[in-house]
Parts: sequence; structure tokens; C-alpha cells
Amino acid sequence: MLGSIAELFFWFFWEFLLSFLLYTTGAVVLGVLSFGRIQKPLYFPGVFNSEKRLAKNDFFSVYITGFFFYLVLLTLIIW
Repeated sequence: MLGSIAELFFWFFWEFLLSFLLYTTGAVVLGVLSFGRIQKPLYFPGVFNSEKRLAKNDFFSVYITGFFFYLVLLTLIIW
């Protein structure tokens, strides 16, 4: 029972908070690094989940960009 609650909490945390944060960061980083040539839409948290389901392939590349931004930032902080 406790494992199920922990798994549910992790899923909620990932689905709503981390995915929104990684997507938003990735969209901003892509816009800044390309000097505005690559523009990805920024969504409000309430609209984000419905839009994410419509365009999975486009969202994945922005997620990865946001993830690598935080990975590089963490690496620089540790170094």
C-alpha cells in the first residue's frame, strides 16, 4: 500500500511539475540559443497537459533540451 502511494506521488510530481518545468526551460533555451529563430509555444500549467498529448514528438525534443540544460547546470555547480 505504501509503495503504491509513493509511486502515485512520484507520477504526480513528474507529470505535473517536472514535465512542465523541463518543457518551459527547453523552450526558452532553444529560443535564446537560436536568437529567436526556433520558437516553441509556452503554455500555462492548466493548458500544458492537454497540449502535451496532442504533439508528443515535438514536445520530446524540447524536454530533452530542458533536461540537458539542468544537467549542464548541475555539472557546472559540482565542478
